Amino acid sequence: MKTITIKASDEFAHNLVELANQLHLSKSELIRQAVERFRQQQAEALLKAKMQAAAQKVRVHSEIEDWDDTLNDGLEGL
Repeated sequence: MKTITIKASDEFAHNLVELANQLHLSKSELIRQAVERFRQQQAEALLKAKMQAAAQKVRVHSEIEDWDDTLNDGLEGL
C-alpha cells in the first residue's frame, strides 16, 4: 500500500480524529472510505448528466419530427 501525506489545518485534523473515533475506524480507513464515496458520487453525477443530455437530444429530435409532421397540414389538395 502507498503512503500519502497531506497538510491539514488543526481543525481538520481534530475533526478527522473525532469522526474516526466515533465510527471506530482508523483515520486512514475513514479517508479511504470518504474518497471512495466521493469517487462514486462523481461517477453518478457524470452518468446523470449524460442521461439528461441524451434525454434532451431525444426531446429536441421529437419536437423537430412534430414540426415536420405539420408542414403539410391543411395544404393537401392545393
